[in-house]
Amino acid sequence: MQNNPFDTVEVGRRLTALRMHQDMTQGDFASSVEIDATSYGRIEKGKKVLKADMAYRVAERWGVSMDFLYRGRLTELPPKIADNLMKILTNLHE
Repeated sequence: MQNNPFDTVEVGRRLTALRMHQDMTQGDFASSVEIDATSYGRIEKGKKVLKADMAYRVAERWGVSMDFLYRGRLTELPPKIADNLMKILTNLHE
């Protein structure tokens, strides 16, 4: 997408991994961070940009950093969460 420095597909994959880590449906996860379920589904698919205010709500609610959501950096996450998210992300790429 134009004027967006972040890869929307990868952001969507990280959101999917976080949602799977929480063992939630798309609708439940979207509700937990006050994002419209349809919009959230499009964000997970990489068809819509994750806006900063939405990313902030996800980060605050689920204990991840915005750096993880936008750039995939796991260094600020607790090791158990980081390890599980890496496993899920690896499986999503296969």
